[in-house]
Amino acid sequence: MHPNRLPVLALLAVLCLASCANNDAASGTNPASTNSVVGESPTTTQAPTAVPDTVPPGFESLTTPDGRVRSYQVSDLSNGELAPLLFVLHGFGGTAADMRSYTGIEDELQRLGNFKAIVVYPNGTGAESGLPQSWNAGNCCPFAIYEPVDDVAFFDALITKLSGQYNIDPQRVWVMGHSNGGMMAYRLACELSEKVTAIAVAAGAFMVDTCAPAQPVSALHVHGGADLVVPLEGGITAGLEFPSAQLSMQRFAESQSCSVKSSIATCPNGATVELITNRGWPHDWQPEWTALFAEFLASQ
Repeated sequence: MHPNRLPVLALLAVLCLASCANNDAASGTNPASTNSVVGESPTTTQAPTAVPDTVPPGFESLTTPDGRVRSYQVSDLSNGELAPLLFVLHGFGGTAADMRSYTGIEDELQRLGNFKAIVVYPNGTGAESGLPQSWNAGNCCPFAIYEPVDDVAFFDALITKLSGQYNIDPQRVWVMGHSNGGMMAYRLACELSEKVTAIAVAAGAFMVDTCAPAQPVSALHVHGGADLVVPLEGGITAGLEFPSAQLSMQRFAESQSCSVKSSIATCPNGATVELITNRGWPHDWQPEWTALFAEFLASQ
């Protein structure tokens, strides 16, 4: 058993109660059905390696080198024109379909003057074993970190595949994520900067030990003071330590030799890194985040 598995089981309950709130509202699912998985014995929560994930109806699939069948949904708003590629990542226990529903990012992009984009909603892993879906963002989150699932390789392969199918602008490949999805966005910015050019992080944290972007990656991080799951000021939640939003933003900025002044950093490579906070925002997705992210991405 992984030495941190037991305290993380408690964390799973906390994360799912908060991060799944939007998903439950969108899909009508019962959160207790997901939380019951958390309470199972450790012997039943270990997902076997290389067991394919379920591909939901209406989703496409990609088989990764480790034998996993990964699923994603594409919304093509480009009309065949050269367009940015935007990945939208759900939080712990969430799904791609629910993330598409409650963020409303496509509608917001359209309100910005019929902004063209290819928007992709991928699923994390875990569904194949009846577990809450998650991303391996470095030091979070179960159960993807225990396999460990190579989510960086998944996105690398998916960008290559989509680039062969759509008219994608390689200078505008973006990742937007909530909670664990935001943590994954940070990791991709650190380890896949040759393809990812900007990230948008909502209620996430910088959960990697090392970061060395090879190309400029801009970032916008939004976080609330009422977040009890990934605290704005950082801290330990059920045995898992999260850095503060300020430290997360600063660590990513410093990885690009940026000059940090309060909540804004300017970088010699041309990237920009910014943190926007509001004491009233909780962990759940906020409509303001959609507007902020759409404006940020449209400016890239």
